[in-house]
Amino acid sequence: MDRKQMARADFITSLLLISASLFIMIFTLFGFPRFPEWGPLYANPGFTPFLLGLVLFFMSIYLLARSLKDQGQQVRTTREAVKSFLREPKVVRFLICLALFALYYALLGRIPFVVLTALYLSLSFLIFGRGRWFIALLIAVASSLAISLVFSRIFLVPLP
Repeated sequence: MDRKQMARADFITSLLLISASLFIMIFTLFGFPRFPEWGPLYANPGFTPFLLGLVLFFMSIYLLARSLKDQGQQVRTTREAVKSFLREPKVVRFLICLALFALYYALLGRIPFVVLTALYLSLSFLIFGRGRWFIALLIAVASSLAISLVFSRIFLVPLP
């Protein structure tokens, strides 16, 4: 990737990261519970995610400034370029992974955790690992059971 293409990619990435960091900061300020009995703001659950969002925001601003210096804001693309980008194997793999994760998140709490996690892991192994299905299923079930046992019995954290 040459310097001009990198500046364009940095420009687009910085805008996405600025949006994500603003969402994180706003959500932690207004969406997280506050417990007055815990003391000041820094003792409440939303403080650390807010700080992480703030750091991400400043780093994104730096990335934006650097891309603007290299004239990365001159983003021009064609429909054919977007279509060829979306057909690249890495992008297809990412979109499949994103869709699989979204499905997992949507079904979490509706299907028992062990079953859903085993299905998610086995599908992930099959899609990305090129392994045999019974080995993928065996590893996924064992991992799912291990996660469930460790969190529910050792850490005493209830799982959905």
